[in-house]
Amino acid sequence: MMKSSCDCNCDCTKNVIRLNKISSCPICFSSPAQPLVPNNFTTGGIWRNPATETIVVTLLNKSDTDQTVTVSVIDWQNCDQAEMPKDAFLCGEPLPSIFNGTPTPLIFTIPAKKLLVVHATPQNDWLPNDPIYEVRVILPSIPIIPGDPIVPPTPLIVNTWGINNTGVPQEGNTVLHHQFQRTIFF
Repeated sequence: MMKSSCDCNCDCTKNVIRLNKISSCPICFSSPAQPLVPNNFTTGGIWRNPATETIVVTLLNKSDTDQTVTVSVIDWQNCDQAEMPKDAFLCGEPLPSIFNGTPTPLIFTIPAKKLLVVHATPQNDWLPNDPIYEVRVILPSIPIIPGDPIVPPTPLIVNTWGINNTGVPQEGNTVLHHQFQRTIFF
């Protein structure tokens, strides 16, 4: 077996522990020579509950390093594919100078062990014909572990809710982390 060149002098092929455990060799997950798995996720089309006033996306960076993410909330009503305006909050503090209701995809670097909350506001009134929206999230790419059919877990946890004007999650508008679908296209 090949020895790695990391400082810990480990044999990465033997010390990589599968099933959501972390290798004892940090280079195993950060070598520039390793191919990367794109980390593009989508909720798919979600029928917006008539009482949904705000779409909330939470991104928890559980890692010890900063993570850059892209969050897009798209209104598919009438097939316009319009980006919804967003506001963001880091650890409960608003970030008005950065986003301030911008109707573009949000790109932000979340500090280690911090929570980013994004609020997207639908602009179209609820109509009975196809009130559909989609949440797309691009997370940092992760390296492929050779010989392992299991993709390593992402360093972030993403959830989304549609809430009414009093902050109550609306039926059918909740998508939890494990329900997001990985996709290679956006």
